[in-house]
Amino acid sequence: MRIDIIMRVKIIGLLYFLIFSLAAQAQPADQIIGKYTKFIGGKKKWRRITTITTSGEYNYGGIPFPFHTYAKVPNRYKFIVPFNGKYYAQAFDGTKGWKIDAFKNETVPTLLTGKDAMAMANEADVELQDALIDYQRKGHAAISEGRENKNGVPCYRVKFIRKSGETELYYFNEQTFALHIKSAVAKNVELQGALLETTFSDYRNVQGVKIPFQSISESNGQVILTITIDKAVLNESIDDKEFQP
Repeated sequence: MRIDIIMRVKIIGLLYFLIFSLAAQAQPADQIIGKYTKFIGGKKKWRRITTITTSGEYNYGGIPFPFHTYAKVPNRYKFIVPFNGKYYAQAFDGTKGWKIDAFKNETVPTLLTGKDAMAMANEADVELQDALIDYQRKGHAAISEGRENKNGVPCYRVKFIRKSGETELYYFNEQTFALHIKSAVAKNVELQGALLETTFSDYRNVQGVKIPFQSISESNGQVILTITIDKAVLNESIDDKEFQP
């Protein structure tokens, strides 16, 4: 009789374990993204942000350069790398993109159109607000694909389908719901459509919202780009002329 009771308790305990495990695996994408949105500060705080400027180090192919970025709602963006009196700049002014490479002695900006215009700063999204915030209202979709261990971190895996049709995979830390890794086809033409995995870390609180101060992008196990932010400032006035060629 005692053995029978013990077995029943064990079976019930196992059932509860399986139920909770399945529930954890089956978290809907909107709940996962909602918890991520809360982790980075929440919708209300991000809606109050009109500009973000950052500076730090940009390491491409093992070569470090200083960088500055300027972002302004809804989709103005500029990235500039100054070095030894020369610079590389790339920007989107809301309607068109452009770039100029003084390292190659260019003196006139090259205008960018279509997807090239939106693929600013190699892999940056030009929209100031994270695409995951209010993603359904923006016309995007997301599908939960269970759980996966990424670089030793248990994660929820979510397939993100942009309204353009482009798909990306996002891996969210199961404990914190921080975005751990983003996997997507590289926008940088030099990588010729290779799959790029970007790992985000060193999340810091900046005026009430959280921003990853380091990102490492790899392709086929090789580190392509490391971005380390030293400083981030929110809601600093930026003239629209900053984004024009």
